Amino acid sequence: MQLSNFLELEQADTLDNVERVQNAVSTEQGYLDYIVQDWACWDDTYKFIEDENQQYINVNLQNQTLAGIKINVMLFVNEAGSVVYAKSIDIDTAEEMPVPEDLLDLVEKGTLLTKTENDTISGFVLLEENPMFVSCHPILTTKYQGPMKGTLIFGRFFDNALLEYFKEVTRSSLLMYRVDGDLPPDFQTKFKSFSEKPDKTIVEPLSEEKVAGYFELQDISGKPALIMRADFPRELYSHGERTLNNMYFFLLLTGLMTGAGVKFALDKLFISRLTGIDNFVTRIRSEKDLSKRLSLKDNDELYRLSREINGMLNDIYLAEQELKAQEREKKVLLDSLSELVIFVDPQLKIIWANKAALECMKRDLQKTVGISLKDAPGIGGLLSDYLQLEQIFVTGNKKSGEFTARDGRIWSIQAIPVTEEDGTIIGVLEMCRDITEKKRAEQLRKKEINHRIKNNLQIVSSLLDLQAEKFSDRKVIEAFKESESRILSMSLIHQELYESGKLDSLDFSSYLRKLIADLLKSYNTETGEIRVKLDISSVFLGVDTAVSLGIIINELFTNSIKYAFPAGAGGEIDISLVRERSTENVIGNEVPDRILPGNARKLSETSESYRLIYADNGRGFPEELDFKNSETLGLQLVNALIDQIEGSLDLERGKGVKFIIKFRNEI
Repeated sequence: MQLSNFLELEQADTLDNVERVQNAVSTEQGYLDYIVQDWACWDDTYKFIEDENQQYINVNLQNQTLAGIKINVMLFVNEAGSVVYAKSIDIDTAEEMPVPEDLLDLVEKGTLLTKTENDTISGFVLLEENPMFVSCHPILTTKYQGPMKGTLIFGRFFDNALLEYFKEVTRSSLLMYRVDGDLPPDFQTKFKSFSEKPDKTIVEPLSEEKVAGYFELQDISGKPALIMRADFPRELYSHGERTLNNMYFFLLLTGLMTGAGVKFALDKLFISRLTGIDNFVTRIRSEKDLSKRLSLKDNDELYRLSREINGMLNDIYLAEQELKAQEREKKVLLDSLSELVIFVDPQLKIIWANKAALECMKRDLQKTVGISLKDAPGIGGLLSDYLQLEQIFVTGNKKSGEFTARDGRIWSIQAIPVTEEDGTIIGVLEMCRDITEKKRAEQLRKKEINHRIKNNLQIVSSLLDLQAEKFSDRKVIEAFKESESRILSMSLIHQELYESGKLDSLDFSSYLRKLIADLLKSYNTETGEIRVKLDISSVFLGVDTAVSLGIIINELFTNSIKYAFPAGAGGEIDISLVRERSTENVIGNEVPDRILPGNARKLSETSESYRLIYADNGRGFPEELDFKNSETLGLQLVNALIDQIEGSLDLERGKGVKFIIKFRNEI
C-alpha cells in the first residue's frame, strides 16, 4: 500500500515533468504564431502582395533575417491561392534551400490557406524530410483590417537540433517518432491507446531506474502526427522504496522479538491447555464416543470454553439418542410393510430402502445407499423410466399407476415428492405393491362374466328363434330375426373376449369375420348369393366401441338384405376399416391406472382415429329419405350408436350406397 502511494506520487511528478516538455513545444508553436501574425499584419507585406516590389524582398527577406527569427520556410500566397514568393533556408548556416514540394502541395490543395480575416492555422504537418511547425495567418493591414490579401505561411522544421534544444530546456531525455513511420514496440502500444484518448499522457516505468511519459502531438487536421517520450530518473520512488524497506526491517525485527516473548507466555498459560482441548475434540470425532467429557480447571476463558463443549456434547448425545430411537421406529414400521419403499434424492440416488425393497434388489442397505435408481437391480430402472421422476422434481406433483415387469409381475406404484418447509423438493418417496395375484383374480372373474354373458345372450337368441316359429306373419318373424342378429353380434363380442383372454379390448377383424359369416348363414337361405369383401387388418378396439360397431354393421347388413337386394337378388357388400392417424402422448400430472406390456418405458396413452366404410352395389338409398331422421328402428339405432361412440356418419348416394363412419378409439 505504501509503495502504491509512492507510485502515485511518481506518476504525478512525471506528469508535471511531461507537462514542462509539452509547454516547451507549445511555446515554440506560440512563438511561430506570434512572428507570423507580426509579419502578416503589416502594411509593407499587404502592399507586397499587391505589387510584388523587389525592395520588400531586398530589405526584409534576407537569409540572415529568416535565420535570426528561426524560420525555415516563408510562403506568401495571394487571395487566389497562388504563391507570390517562397523562401527556405537552413537556420544553422543561413544558406538558401529548396522549398519542400509536399509543403507546396498542401498550399495548392488549400490545406494551409486561411479563408477569412479571423481564420488562422497552427500546428504540425508531416513532410517527407522532417515534421514541421507551421503557422498561417491572413495578410491584413497594420491596423488588422482587410480586405484579406492572402495568407502568410511560416514553418520551422522539428528536426534533431530542435529536439536537442527541448532536451536542454526541459532537462529530460526525449525521443520522437512519426506515426507514419516504423514505431518501436512500446510506441506502437501507446499509439493504440492514444487512438481512444488522444489527449491522455501515459506514464509507465521503463526499469528500476527510469520512468517514461508518452504523449501525442496532432497535425493541423487533428490527426495523430508525432509521439514523444520523455524519460526521467525514478528518484522519488527509489528513495521511498529504500525508506520503506528500512522501516519494514525494523518492524519485522521488533515483531520477531515481541512474538517470541508472547509465544513463550501463551505456551505456558494457554496453548498447552488449548492443545489439550483440541486433542480431546479430535479424539471424540474419530472415536464417535459422545459420552466422554472434558475435565474442568481454573476459572478463566478456557474453563468456560470447556464447560460449553461439555454442554454441547451432552445436547448432541441426547439428540443422537432420540434420532436413533426415531430411526429404529421408522425402520421397524417400514420394514414390516410388504410394499417396496424407496427414497431417492434429486439426483435419483437412493437414500434409503426398506427390507422388502432390499430383498427385491438382492442387496443390503449399505451397498444400496448412493447408487442411482436407474442402475439398481430388480425393478429400479423400470421405476425410473415409468414414473419419469425428473418431472416430479419439476412439477412437484405425485404420480401413480400400474405396470408389468419383464418377469410378468404386475406392480401398483406411487411416487410422492417430499418437501422442506420452504417448499423445496428434497426427494421422492416411491412405494410399490405386487398386485399380480389380484389382477389375475380380476381377469379370471371378468373372463367368467364374459362367458356367462355370452351363454345368457345365446339363450336369449335361442328363445327368440323358438318364439319366432310360433308366428306366421312375415314382419313379426323379421323383427324376431333382427333382434336375434343384434343379440348375436353382442354375444360374439363376449365370446371373443373369453377366448382371447383380453378383457378390455378385442381383435375387431376376427370378430367381424365371424359376425359376417353368421349373418350370411342366417340370410343366404332366403336370398340370392351375397358376396362380402372385407378389407380390415388386425386392429384392437375397446369393448364398448366394438359392441356399438358390431350392432351398426348388423343393422346396415340387414338393410342391404331387405332393401338393396330384394326378391332373391344377389349382390356385393364391401366393408373396410382404415386407421387415419395416431395422436399425442397424454400430458398431465396424474398417471392413469393401466397395465403396460413388457418393460414399460414411457407413460403414454394414444387415441386413434378410424374410418369404417360400408358399401353395397344394390338399388341405392332413396333420395327422399333422410337417413339421419329416419322412422325405421334400424337407422335410428345406427344414429344413436354413432352418437354413443362420439362418431360421425356420412352417406354417399350413387350406384348402390356407401356409409362412411368416422370414430376415435381410446386404447
